[in-house]
Amino acid sequence: MPWLCHPLPLSLLLLLPRLLDASRFPTGWYPHHPFGHTNVTLKDPSQHSVGNRAFLRVAVEEWEPHVKVMTASDGTITISGPMANLLKALAETLNFSYTLVRPADGAWGAPDELGNWNGMIGMVRRNEADLALGPFGMTEERTKAAEFSYPIMIDYYKILVKRGHAQLNPWGFLNPLQPLVWFGVWLTFCMACITLALSRLVLQWERLPITSNIMVALRCSWDQLVILLQQTLQSIPNTLASRAMIGLWLLTVMVIMRSYSSALTSLLAVRYIPVKINSLRDLVDEKEYGLIFEKSTALTTYMKGSKKGIYLELEETKAQGRAQFLKSSEVLNAARTLVKHEDYALLVEITTIKKILSDDFSITGSCDYYIAKENFFPLIFCVIGRHGLHHMPFINYIIQSMVEHDLYSNWLNEEFINVTACLKAPISITVKEPYSIVGLWGMFTLLFVGLMLAALTFLAELVVHAWIKNKENPTLYPGAIFLRHQFFKLYR
Repeated sequence: MPWLCHPLPLSLLLLLPRLLDASRFPTGWYPHHPFGHTNVTLKDPSQHSVGNRAFLRVAVEEWEPHVKVMTASDGTITISGPMANLLKALAETLNFSYTLVRPADGAWGAPDELGNWNGMIGMVRRNEADLALGPFGMTEERTKAAEFSYPIMIDYYKILVKRGHAQLNPWGFLNPLQPLVWFGVWLTFCMACITLALSRLVLQWERLPITSNIMVALRCSWDQLVILLQQTLQSIPNTLASRAMIGLWLLTVMVIMRSYSSALTSLLAVRYIPVKINSLRDLVDEKEYGLIFEKSTALTTYMKGSKKGIYLELEETKAQGRAQFLKSSEVLNAARTLVKHEDYALLVEITTIKKILSDDFSITGSCDYYIAKENFFPLIFCVIGRHGLHHMPFINYIIQSMVEHDLYSNWLNEEFINVTACLKAPISITVKEPYSIVGLWGMFTLLFVGLMLAALTFLAELVVHAWIKNKENPTLYPGAIFLRHQFFKLYR
């Protein structure tokens, strides 16, 4: 069966054979059945007694791509889409006529604190409707309120958010190496400078004055900086130990700089689109994001009854003012407005997401949404009827035949013909264009700061040099005399 190809939790896989064993249960209520009061009895429609043409009340509510509902000015309701095709096939095969009714609250169905159901499930439970198309996600609580048909499909929930844009990072030239690696490079550089300077000073300490020893240490540090910047080394030490130290430092620098250069080239050519939301945990932690749910669904009912875990945290977003609960007919419009342009996340089934992506690409020609990687809350989707409805075993047989022949999946695929263009949109793009100053100003800022520090250092050297020479010959640098007098006057 095609719908059995979907991955399911082990608990559902273990229960499905019992759910689908039609020969074990006659039509009726069975509290000891694994799904509460649901059975999936199958009867060949050829055994259905035509007799008088039956009349059924069928509850519907809009949920694209499954069903689109249109209400005329005179109150007449018409439907289109895969569920409309299914209802038409059932009516023709089982010889019944029907009228369509909509729930006043536009909901699928959930119980309140007193156990009273709203939405289409409430209509079926109160005998205001014989069938409800949905399709409805099967839960144990729902199976006690209505009779579920043979499964039509299996679907998962996912998170849909707006797609980010590739951003230029002016400090991106630091990204090829992590901060810990940069710290390691700096620490290794300092160790090389100190070790080589000490090795030279130990050999030459008695032969050189203190100022010359300082210059030797600075020269050793400068040589290691030259190596780090991959420039030509001006002098090579005489001792074997010093040469071995420089050789190891050269090898370390070569590996690090080659890795840095190749990674930097990739970062400049490929721009990554920032992704904040990939799981329910990410969504809960990102406080600036609003959450959009369809109201009175199996998910929202489960959230309301959760005592701990991530679903309880999702329920708490309602008290935080982050959550909105919309009718199913309002979900697509919310996706086109709030989700596409603002920081909102839509939590819906994969089938609904495919419809959103397909319609958006058909209109704009671009992929403006991002689908989080995490799948959660799997559900088996079915048609429901009131308990004891004579037609249910025959409806189960027809639905089974349609599912096995993949008819419903084909009807669904016709609703989102352009979905493949955006279903797995990349999070990185290759750029073939000149790099602008917007992406490189950080590098130029670093260069400018370095030049300013160098200029200030050079100016300080000139001042100190003039100061020292003026002591030896006061007439050589008259300006230094003035600076010297001002200095002593200020700090006397």
